Amino acid sequence: MSAPSLHGSGGPVGRRILVTGAAGFVGGHVLPLLATMSAGAGDCVAGIGRGRAPHLPEGVSYAAIDLLDEAALSGFVARFRPTAILHLAGLASVADSASGPGQTWRVNVNGLMNLVAAVEAVPGCTFFFVSSGEVYGSAFLAGHALSEAVEPLPRNTYARSKWVGEQLLRDLLPRIGVKLVVLRPFNHIGPGQDERFVVASFAGQIARIEAGLVPPCLEVGNLSSYRDFLDVADVANAYADLIGRADALADGSVFNISSGQPRTIASVLEDLRARARVPFEIRIAPERVRPTEIPLAAGDAGRLHAATGWQPRVSWDAALTRVLDDARARLSDARKSG
Repeated sequence: MSAPSLHGSGGPVGRRILVTGAAGFVGGHVLPLLATMSAGAGDCVAGIGRGRAPHLPEGVSYAAIDLLDEAALSGFVARFRPTAILHLAGLASVADSASGPGQTWRVNVNGLMNLVAAVEAVPGCTFFFVSSGEVYGSAFLAGHALSEAVEPLPRNTYARSKWVGEQLLRDLLPRIGVKLVVLRPFNHIGPGQDERFVVASFAGQIARIEAGLVPPCLEVGNLSSYRDFLDVADVANAYADLIGRADALADGSVFNISSGQPRTIASVLEDLRARARVPFEIRIAPERVRPTEIPLAAGDAGRLHAATGWQPRVSWDAALTRVLDDARARLSDARKSG
């Protein structure tokens, strides 16, 4: 199903879409999509982030603003006056949150509080909060794909920061007349993702092995876990589909964004290995094994499909090919520039 216009069905013209975390992995895929959808429709798209946005799409404005800079953030929001906010910004690595919990709370909660204070100036907008499928935590021990009806039981700092964020917004946004829509994406992969994440790590290591930069030995963590993976393009499409229907969504809506088809990490590695240009060995590295491992984590996205018609479009084969080709290209570019 094609994504709707940003106007939605009978919606107002001149929507103003703000994307936080626009310089990050997902932002790099969402901004071009929103720019294409808004072209010629009288809509405006803006991004903010902590760094310079690479390859900014035509028609999209950008400002380098840290969410912990309350004054700069409030000033930008007051000037831009968004009608919809897609809040991508935050620390997204479970491993990093374990090693630096204080920074995770500061960025994911204090930054969120600053954004809430800023949107007091724009009542009537819709706040799309990108939480995470990680919030379900111990509920995954049920051993099957979970729907939004399941109560989250987060198990790590990152997940707890996202769950607290959901609760903060449910308390604060109704008081200022801002609609809340909670998005819970599961694992997503694609070009531009850094190697703190498992599939990007495998692809990066394979690219270096192929280039002869490291010995033919790939380091891994726990390979037996089942996880729910999507291509980042499918996640970006889900976000755009929902933003396009903002007016029709109920306040407080929650949507899983997931494939519902869990795969073992071992099978992901074997699929990448089949695409490698040279053979390599596999070594389990103790530092890569997460201590709070959940055997199976998968989500039921039936509610999202019913609301928008969304379903994954990028095949698994294409998704892995995109990741590995990107790892090779980035390595080649780095060697040329180095």
